[in-house]
Amino acid sequence: KQWYQRRVAITAGEPVVKYFDDNFVEGEWSMWKLEYMFPKELTIKFKTNNLVKGMFQRLETMKKFAFGLMYVFGEGSSYCIGGVWMGRGGGNFFMEDENWTQDIPSYTCTQLDMQNPTDKKYWTDFVAGDVEEWNGLPFVQDHIF
Repeated sequence: KQWYQRRVAITAGEPVVKYFDDNFVEGEWSMWKLEYMFPKELTIKFKTNNLVKGMFQRLETMKKFAFGLMYVFGEGSSYCIGGVWMGRGGGNFFMEDENWTQDIPSYTCTQLDMQNPTDKKYWTDFVAGDVEEWNGLPFVQDHIF
């Protein structure tokens, strides 16, 4: 996480992706794609961003065990939230602590298979900051956990 935050401020995401490829061990970590299930409720930009920030506050005790990127997309009165997470262990790490499960029922959680080129590209695009739009909505803001 620290390596990512230091490098992303200086360069594009390419060094981060290389670092991930060189150091990722299958089974020790799991990757997840999250998508907010109720985008019709997301009509105001600051409220959509606050939804992500509130989730991060409730996940504070997870900081040592996970890394996440949540992106807000949208314009006008139409927004959506999508992101990627990496957590310790092979299963859904959000279910390991009662405090971590509060927001997760509002998200579709799909485990990414890093051996699958499509899933790996999805992960890589988020980490490199190459996701310009989601479901036809332009990128608005990223949140790093």
